[in-house]
Amino acid sequence: MLETGLIAVGIDGSQAALVAARWAAADAQRRGSTLRLVHALAQPSVGGYPEPSLLAPQVNDQMRSRAARLLETTAALLTTEHPGLGIETAQQDGRPAEVLMAESSRAIATVVGPDGVGRLSGAFFGSVAARLAAHGHGCIVIARPDPEVTSASDHGVVVVGVDGSDEAQAAIGFAYEEAALRGSTLVAINTWNDKPLNHALGNYPLDINADGIDQAEHRLLETELAGWEQKYPEVPVRMRILRGRPAPNLLRYAAATGDHPSQLIVVGSRGRGGFAGLLLGSTSQAVVAHASCSVAVVHR
Repeated sequence: MLETGLIAVGIDGSQAALVAARWAAADAQRRGSTLRLVHALAQPSVGGYPEPSLLAPQVNDQMRSRAARLLETTAALLTTEHPGLGIETAQQDGRPAEVLMAESSRAIATVVGPDGVGRLSGAFFGSVAARLAAHGHGCIVIARPDPEVTSASDHGVVVVGVDGSDEAQAAIGFAYEEAALRGSTLVAINTWNDKPLNHALGNYPLDINADGIDQAEHRLLETELAGWEQKYPEVPVRMRILRGRPAPNLLRYAAATGDHPSQLIVVGSRGRGGFAGLLLGSTSQAVVAHASCSVAVVHR
């Protein structure tokens, strides 16, 4: 994690952005960090088509005044909800995704609302949230409202996907940090896909010990968590080995935590099975698009 002490959040006046701002404010207050509210100033395209780059419309004074009012009112609201929180505001010329990508290079986490959820996957991954998740730096959080907990002593769970990759190690570190700040239980999930194995055994009866694979994956999980458990001994940890594809398993587990609601799912930007040129892996894409709680995508 960077030592800048900044949590950045993109706001645009939408309800989703307000949810993101509240998530970021709560996280900044837990960390003792400064909250940076960022509004990107870009003249919208006419008729839904991208304008020619040489004829890009200019931002006018009226737009700047509206942006200033939005930043001011949002900061005032968050100050009321989080007394003592340090808040700074910024207007930046440019498209939201590019502006927030630049902001992410110096922030502990960069938070946005879940624009595009519920659309076709191709449309979603043209959205600001998805472009930022794929191309941003550090930790990118797609924020949704925190679920209500059942009691004052129950702070929910933080779920992290583990697969032995470098990106997963970065995700584990952020997940432990969030669990410690929230007083939450950390659930570390490692999955292996038994579907091809079951298909193969249906045609070729081989002596393959699925329980042995479970044990090997559990040892991998223990190894991946070992150093972090020493750094955060106060964080309760549950380890789970699940069979099947990673994304559906993470989503099902996070949705089925019942009396201990999932506050956050943390994933690496790419897993060990990802293609080298793929900036956002298929597991991360699916979790970002379909999770019912907030999702953090952590880059190396």
